Amino acid sequence: MGADDTMETRAQLLDAKVGIPESRADGRARRIKDLGLFFVSVFILMVLVGFSLLTLRDACTPDENRQWALSTLTAVFGGILGWLIKR
Repeated sequence: MGADDTMETRAQLLDAKVGIPESRADGRARRIKDLGLFFVSVFILMVLVGFSLLTLRDACTPDENRQWALSTLTAVFGGILGWLIKR
């Protein structure tokens, strides 16, 4: 057994999680909170995108509102792309 074997064994022993185990009730509450936040966020994004697309589609929309809608769509899709790349 060489020095490399000893270092590898130590690295395996030190690779452990430190923390308090999550109880079933806490895990369930966290999942409900996370799913609720996810669905509310998706709903808000859908409303923003839908409203922006309706604004862009309307022929009577002033140029200022069209610029607002384009900026909103750019921000939404940029945020989604950034979130996907980060993952």
